Amino acid sequence: MKALIFGGTGFVGRNLTVELLANGYQVYVVTRNPSKTTNTLENGVKVIEWDNHSPLTSMNQLSEIDVVINLAGESIGNRRWSKSVKQEILESRIRTTEAIVTAINNRTIQPKVLINASAVGYYGDCQDAEIIESEKAGGDFLAQVCRAWENEASKVQSDLTRVVTPRIGVVIGSEGALSRMAMPYRFYLGGPLGKGNQWISWIHIQDLTSMIRYLIEHQELTGPVNATTPYPMRMKDFCEILGEVLNRPSWLPMSELLLRIALGEMADMLLHGQRVIPKRLLNAGFEFKYPKLRSALENAFEGNS
Repeated sequence: MKALIFGGTGFVGRNLTVELLANGYQVYVVTRNPSKTTNTLENGVKVIEWDNHSPLTSMNQLSEIDVVINLAGESIGNRRWSKSVKQEILESRIRTTEAIVTAINNRTIQPKVLINASAVGYYGDCQDAEIIESEKAGGDFLAQVCRAWENEASKVQSDLTRVVTPRIGVVIGSEGALSRMAMPYRFYLGGPLGKGNQWISWIHIQDLTSMIRYLIEHQELTGPVNATTPYPMRMKDFCEILGEVLNRPSWLPMSELLLRIALGEMADMLLHGQRVIPKRLLNAGFEFKYPKLRSALENAFEGNS
């Protein structure tokens, strides 16, 4: 099968490329900087240039694409959420998805499935409630972004193209959120954020990439799918296990007040959580390689501790 990936140069995208190539897919990665990107991707990947603004009709090699995977979007954790940054977080997701939707609807691309990323932030602050895919969207900024993102992707759902929106949790791997969480522990300054009672819904990078392939290959799965392990953790328990894996104490919590001073509205992302259960994947028979946190963290830090 031929897979076209938007956002394929990021942490998830690069690992997904490895997963797909290993299972016989032909992979095309869309990028604005083909000369720079080519050297960072696996052998056999075909790079397609796109400026992220022009209609996709300007791109070549789109015929006979079977799968489109959209992971593109401005990072939510790199900068304080000013009004302009929030606008870019939203628009970067909608802009790419809109272009994909237009291209599919005018038959420039004719995929059998569109996998369009979303996030567990869709649910907002859910306290201790167990959340499955039928739960309504929350009302905070990230929930609004995820809802708009999913709504745009759903415009191509038809008998010809199936749409799946995996709501991804915190990704456990050698890069991304985990590397930032681990940094204070290396200086013996690790601990939970806030009171530590909020839930973290997470998934190991290998499970996420094999899950995306599973979604491609199982036609019965459409719409939202919780892309998390079946075992979410409270922040304080997550941090305790993280400290044990790193052989460091987890003793220094960061107060909610300090987080809000440092990060502003972005602090809500860290202080509010979701206790997400991947009900649809479990019912479909998907098997996790790293369902429990300790083994997931040990694998992520293997050779890096």
